[in-house]
Amino acid sequence: MSGTVLLAGFKVGCSVQVTLQQVADEAGVSPSTVSRVLNNTRLPISEKTKNRVRRIAMELGYQPNPAARALVTGRSYTIVLWTSNLRSTFYSNVIYFGDEKARSLGYEMIVSSVPPVNDDGRVNAPKILTIAADGIIAVDLPRGTLPELSNSLLNGTPLVHVGGNAFGKSDSVHIDFKSQAADAVYHLANVGCKRIAYLVPDWFEWFEETRDARLEGYKLAIAGLGRRPEWIKTANETRPKVQPTLVQHIDRHGPPDGLFCYNDDMAIAACRTLKEIGLRIPEDVAVVGCDGTEEASYCIPQISTIVPPIEQMCDQAIELLAKRIEDPIRPIQQVVLEGKLDIRGSSLRPQHEI
Repeated sequence: MSGTVLLAGFKVGCSVQVTLQQVADEAGVSPSTVSRVLNNTRLPISEKTKNRVRRIAMELGYQPNPAARALVTGRSYTIVLWTSNLRSTFYSNVIYFGDEKARSLGYEMIVSSVPPVNDDGRVNAPKILTIAADGIIAVDLPRGTLPELSNSLLNGTPLVHVGGNAFGKSDSVHIDFKSQAADAVYHLANVGCKRIAYLVPDWFEWFEETRDARLEGYKLAIAGLGRRPEWIKTANETRPKVQPTLVQHIDRHGPPDGLFCYNDDMAIAACRTLKEIGLRIPEDVAVVGCDGTEEASYCIPQISTIVPPIEQMCDQAIELLAKRIEDPIRPIQQVVLEGKLDIRGSSLRPQHEI
C-alpha cells in the first residue's frame, strides 16, 4: 500500500501527487491564488502570501502539471540552448551553468545540437523553432545573419546570443578574448619565445569576417612585436585533429618555441603531441590555451589558459532572456565580459619572465 511519510515538514516517498487544492487549503488561500503565485503571474498579491504559498508547496512536494501550467500562462517554461558543439568542455560548462540558472528561474532547459549552417551555407534557423520554447540561448551561433531576427525575437521567439562570437542585432552576453589573447602572446614573448604560432581551426574566412577576438588579439600582439604570424591550422577544434597537423607542421618547419591555442582541448592535445615527439614543456615549447577548463589544470604541467567568466555569462544570459520573455518590446540589451589570463606551468619560464 502506498503511503506518505512526513519528515521535518517534507513529504518523502509520496506516490500520490499533491494537488493545487491541497496547497491552497494548507496556505488558507484559493487555488487560483496558488496558481498565480507559482506561475509568477503579475497580480497584486502580498509578498507574505507569496512566500507562504511557495514554502507550503515546497514542503508538500507539489509538482505543477506542465500541460495545465502552459494552458494557464500560455508558456512552456522551457528554454532551448542552441549549440553546434556538444564535445567541447567549454560548451559542456555552458550547458551546466545555463541549466542551473534556468532552473532557478523556473525554466527547464533543452539542448539542441544545430549545425552552424546548412549544406548550402545558409543559417539553419527553422530547426530550432520546431521545439516549443519560450526562449532561445544561441551559443556562438548562428555564424551568419538571421533575416527572421528582429529586436531579439526570432520569428517571435526571444533569443539571446552568448559566447566569444556573440554578435548581431539581438540581446547578447559577449566574452571578449581580444586583449587576453594579445596578453598571452606578449607573455610568451616575455618568457623568451621567438616563434609564436597560433594553433587554430581552419575557419579563417569566418574568423576574419566576424573579427574573431582570439584571432584579432594574436594578430595585434604579433604585429606589436614586429614578428610574422605563424598559423597551424587543424580541420576543426577537436583533440584528434591536433596531433597529425602539429606533427606535420613541425616536420616541415621545425617546432615553434611558443604555441597559443584556440582552446584548451587543442592545448591538451598539443602538449601530449609535443611530449610524444620528445619536446619539453615549457623549456622547448611554451603553451597557452583558452577557455579555462578544469582538465587544463589537471595536466602536467598545468596548462596556462584564458579563463572566461562562464558562470557569470550564463547567469546574465538567462536573466536577459527572462526579461525579453516578460517584455518582448524592451530595448536591446548587450553585455560584454572579459576573461583573465591564468599563467601556469606550461608557459612559465621564471628565468625569462618579467
